[in-house]
Amino acid sequence: MSKTIPTQQRPAHHLPVKHPGKRLWQKVMTFIANFSFVMAAVGVVMTLIYGNEVSAPLKAALGATTFIFFAIGIVVNTMGSTSIPDLTIGENNLDDHDVDKT
Repeated sequence: MSKTIPTQQRPAHHLPVKHPGKRLWQKVMTFIANFSFVMAAVGVVMTLIYGNEVSAPLKAALGATTFIFFAIGIVVNTMGSTSIPDLTIGENNLDDHDVDKT
């Protein structure tokens, strides 16, 4: 049996990555997500208040609208809160064959 000696160097996939702040569209998505959650809450309140006074198709429409707003809120909130690293290539990151040496 051979013994393995742990190395002190960090593997390449553990290197730190810069995560900039939220971009414009992420802020817009966060606003849309919050609006969707508010509309879903309004739908729940409307269903509770008017649930006994309306017909079955209207109850189904209220429930479907509430569900759609809630689902949209979850998806768009995930898009808005995702940490997107900066993957742009800078001048010092180019390889020798990528740089024109004329």
